[in-house]
Amino acid sequence: YCERASDAGLWAEPVNAITNLGFILAAYYCARALVPLKTRSLREVGDIWLLVIALFAIGIGSGLWHTAPNQTTVLMDVIPITLFINVYLLSAMRRLLGLSWAKTILCFAAYWALTIAAQTHLDPDTLNGTIMYAPTYITLAILSLAIAHKNKVLGEEFLFVLGLFTLSLILRTVDTWVCPLMPLGTHFLWHAFNAIVLYRLLRVLIARVA
Repeated sequence: YCERASDAGLWAEPVNAITNLGFILAAYYCARALVPLKTRSLREVGDIWLLVIALFAIGIGSGLWHTAPNQTTVLMDVIPITLFINVYLLSAMRRLLGLSWAKTILCFAAYWALTIAAQTHLDPDTLNGTIMYAPTYITLAILSLAIAHKNKVLGEEFLFVLGLFTLSLILRTVDTWVCPLMPLGTHFLWHAFNAIVLYRLLRVLIARVA
């Protein structure tokens, strides 16, 4: 990352580390929104609570990764993100598109086939590593269009979030390219916009349950 450069110290990325508070705050406000639904059974809201926990873990894991990068903290960074993406995709297909379990599993398998193909055939360093988010971006775009076809108002929210995610991916990609002009880079803005993206996506599910 641009902010760290060649510094191996513990606080070489203070801004990249601190901006992960955005994910923790997003998880907190989503949890508050779930409090009025505390009488609902775990079957009704269990997936959403799992997403809130994953969102909180993203903030912790990414913060640790940007503070002390090693093999353990990279897993603490990657696993919560992977968990959130997968659980959200399943929840959105069931709750927002109303797909049967058979269709949901089929679509989920297609997403994983795309993910495995990307990991197998694409250079992970392409576009500063952002290429690995290509399957997630394509899936969110398809999901947004499908929801927009079913519900115009909800679709507009998803298309707006897709736009924010596009911007955040660009900011992640150009991080090391802008070092000569911006010593901090732009990775911290990837955190900021992504926190908003995940928050808004999760609030849509909470609103649907409410």
